[in-house]
Amino acid sequence: MFRNLYADTRKIFFSRGFYLGVIVILLYQIFASLIIWMLTVLFIKGQVASDEIAFSFTNIAVFVVTATTLLVMQGDFEDGCIRNKFISGVKRRDAFLSVVISGMLLGALLSFIAFVSSMAVLPIFSEGFMNYKVSEIADYWLIITLSCMAIGAFSASLIMVLGGSKLSYVVGLAIAFGLETLDTHVLDKLYPEKGNCTLTGSKLLLYKFIDRYIPYSYLSIGPHWDSASYLAGCTGLILISVIIGLVVVERKEIH
Repeated sequence: MFRNLYADTRKIFFSRGFYLGVIVILLYQIFASLIIWMLTVLFIKGQVASDEIAFSFTNIAVFVVTATTLLVMQGDFEDGCIRNKFISGVKRRDAFLSVVISGMLLGALLSFIAFVSSMAVLPIFSEGFMNYKVSEIADYWLIITLSCMAIGAFSASLIMVLGGSKLSYVVGLAIAFGLETLDTHVLDKLYPEKGNCTLTGSKLLLYKFIDRYIPYSYLSIGPHWDSASYLAGCTGLILISVIIGLVVVERKEIH
């Protein structure tokens, strides 16, 4: 199991998909910061708050983590590595868990790269933090990282469940887009710009559940629930990915 996990983790750094994800993060961080600076300083004649730049990664995190994980894990099927693992005696359960854990590590790594890049451009484009304390910044990035790990686990599980099919790209990105769209609607109803929330009864409970326990939602708005809720949501998605994935992979014919 540990040798397999070491090989899968090491393979991340030899994957073009990983470096493509890193490039996207770095370019987005630079151009997003530049646009924010231009709009604020040149047009509005104001000052850029650092928190506007520090957490801009959350705007693309769902799609970057999903796409990068799919690209990296797809490689095992394209080069026949997953089939060779089974031929050499690696248990399906161990191979699946190794891929899922690698997906979690990949999500954490992408989040860390986004954090470092955001901290690097802060002194260039902003005037300092205005809305967040240092402890709040740390908490926010911890939630971002946990969310990316959960999404990475889910995306890696999806690759295994679909047997490395190209369909996994469509399904994975469609789920990401669908949940992002749903979350935009949920946030608009729970926290309207004008007036108070008008939701009641079961619909209110459902919307609160989505906002509180679905990791994809954590990347759309700053932290506003307790830490236990965020931890429960991320843990829940990982467990669902593992349980469903193990059941399917144990019975699925993988080429």
